[in-house]
Amino acid sequence: MRFLGWIDHDPQQQQSVLSGLTVKGQDARDELGLGTVRDTLSDLLFPGTSTIQQRVRYFLFVQWCCELAARRSGADRILEELRRLETELIKTLTPLGEGEGVIGLLSQDELERMPSEIYWNGLLAVGMRRVSGNRGRWAREVASQRTASASDPWAERADRSSEHGFDVGRPGPPAEFPRTKGLDFRLSCDEAEYLRHRLESASADPDGHGRAYSLFPAFLSYRRPTEACAAWEHPRANRLSEPARGLLAFAAAFSRVMLGATHLYNARVAELALAKKGSSEVRDRHVALLRDWRGDMDIADVELVLARLDEIPPLGLLVRHRIRPETVAFVRNWAVQCHSPGDLLKRRAAVELVERREVFLKGAAGTSRILSEKARARWGGESGGALDYRWRVVRRCLNDLAKPG
Repeated sequence: MRFLGWIDHDPQQQQSVLSGLTVKGQDARDELGLGTVRDTLSDLLFPGTSTIQQRVRYFLFVQWCCELAARRSGADRILEELRRLETELIKTLTPLGEGEGVIGLLSQDELERMPSEIYWNGLLAVGMRRVSGNRGRWAREVASQRTASASDPWAERADRSSEHGFDVGRPGPPAEFPRTKGLDFRLSCDEAEYLRHRLESASADPDGHGRAYSLFPAFLSYRRPTEACAAWEHPRANRLSEPARGLLAFAAAFSRVMLGATHLYNARVAELALAKKGSSEVRDRHVALLRDWRGDMDIADVELVLARLDEIPPLGLLVRHRIRPETVAFVRNWAVQCHSPGDLLKRRAAVELVERREVFLKGAAGTSRILSEKARARWGGESGGALDYRWRVVRRCLNDLAKPG
């Protein structure tokens, strides 16, 4: 078992770690090391989101639970009360059933990652949380400020959010929260308006420079549900500001171009697996996917990736993702291969490029499917897919906000 730890002295460094943990989820399979590019684009396009979020009303649910927990004295008791309240919330929402986005529906009180952990980084990005650091630091600050206020009864509180570390301008919780009878994810008009405002002003970096790339201001102006399959297919995608429109165009091109590398990787692993009774059907399916991708590929996407690739690493630093030179080189070399006609699976340079990349990332750990028969034996028959930049989560969020109850 492996553990990740850090010294709890630097709030900015800690926030970077929390951000990295929060982006993991269904879109996190990263056989070719594209995750830092994916997460940079996701954080800028949709600040405050993560792949493991569910419904947008959880932003309010978590804040309300934190405010109630903050009434306790002592950091440990605050955190204990927060978990108790979140467990009550799970039980209250459980009757909604599967498919409704209830966090902890199956685990109940044994849930490891509570809603507050899942939404913690997002609450800061959207401006609802006013203190940095993790939940432990928040609880200590709340307890410390209460102690200071008790010792100085004449002290004035210029910002009442210091009482619990959150924005006091939010709509209030329903009666008896979190045990409110009939509680669900429908938003009141006031809640929807508040959350729209918070998302419109959200930024993935503390200085707000990344706000120019956010799609939320334009997309939230569309007040009807959308079934768009990708962010670039949204009805308001043609009304974006120039920085946001340019970054979204790059994200779309990057997703389409790099999907070919994923198809080639899957085809090669399936081909190597044939030596140990692998499935020719799996191999043929991936070969067909690669062939279809090649037939549909637009050379304009390749040129866009090559033209703007060097702009992305500085944007990564803005949101605390380090895009390594090796990643940039791999993407550029793959795009160059795509620029030339022909069957990439039969082109040794293209195959070796993808193989070397996977071995570079996973060979030392013994998990390379290119090198290891054991790793191939554990393969499920497919790895990765098209990058959607958390669109599944964001679309549900937008649709929740489009139809308040």
